[in-house]
Amino acid sequence: MTSVDSIYQAVVEDQTELIRRFRPDGRLTFVNGAFCRFYGKRPEELLGASFKDLLDPEESDSIVGQVFSISPENPEIITEPRYVDALGRVRFVQFVTKGIFDEDGDVVEFQSVGRDVTAQREAEATLAEARIAMEKASRVTTLAVVGGGIAHEINQPLNAIRILTASAQLLAERSERPGKDLVRILGDIAAQVDRADSIVNHLREYLRQKQDAAPKACDLGAAVRSALSLIQSQFGARNIRTELHIDENSPKVSGTCIRFEELVANLAANAMQALDEVERKQKFVWIDVCSPEPGKVELTVADNGPGFAEEMTGKMFEPFFSTKSPGSSMGLGLSIVQTIVQAAGGTVTARNRPEGGAMIRVVLPAAEDDGV
Repeated sequence: MTSVDSIYQAVVEDQTELIRRFRPDGRLTFVNGAFCRFYGKRPEELLGASFKDLLDPEESDSIVGQVFSISPENPEIITEPRYVDALGRVRFVQFVTKGIFDEDGDVVEFQSVGRDVTAQREAEATLAEARIAMEKASRVTTLAVVGGGIAHEINQPLNAIRILTASAQLLAERSERPGKDLVRILGDIAAQVDRADSIVNHLREYLRQKQDAAPKACDLGAAVRSALSLIQSQFGARNIRTELHIDENSPKVSGTCIRFEELVANLAANAMQALDEVERKQKFVWIDVCSPEPGKVELTVADNGPGFAEEMTGKMFEPFFSTKSPGSSMGLGLSIVQTIVQAAGGTVTARNRPEGGAMIRVVLPAAEDDGV
């Protein structure tokens, strides 16, 4: 071995990347120390063996096919085989493999440089699981908000039916010929039954919509009205007035419409819970939808509650962060809001109103097919 070869060998051995060379028959002709350490084998165990022996049987044919597709026209490919080590841990290595050609364009040898991407893939898998968990939490939180409103809404017609039925029974007992009064009462009962049925159908339709539906152009104002129709009774029960200001000329936004309803429901519920903490004769929640500039749609939800400490601004959109008393909130509402907004390509910010209370501002890009 010449001094140049020795220097080259030393440089290759010092690399943290996994380096291998193999012939067209797949037999390994060179492996460096990092390669041996990754696979937990000695050089003499690897040299002369086929690189295919280190592949998972389920993906072996696919990766071998990619490697042997290398040609002068396609001289380099990237593969990411998985490998189960002696401890049973699944590991991943990303190889960039190049062909070494003779003057006729035939491959005489392949050379690969790889890097261990196990930590990266595990982090991506953990993040994906967190996203799924957040989606589930989003649905649970939204259904908790909606469920409270539905229960209150249904109780109203049920109470009316109970009173009307009692009146009809009393009237029937006291009169031999109840006549028109009984007919009127029975008609009122039927109307209340229809109302309860309408409420249940509204909830059923809400739950039936797919959370992962394909994005489309959605009317943000309509999403506001739909979300409030499900929880409006909770505002009424708390003597909270809601004021809507919806610019009907605002362009539509791109996304999943049901998710925008979740967005509004969570913001409205957050404002409602904040107002529970204050004693005021007049409690308000303002919701505004407008288009402050071309290509943008803005949703603002504000209240005249206690507001929040300025140092909390950077934390309030974090999962499970809450300023409310322990056990009264999961701390997911604003985190869910941020997830929905970011998925739609928008931004969300929070600030205190000069007059008192908090304001959440969501800015979304207008849908491309809305003529913007």
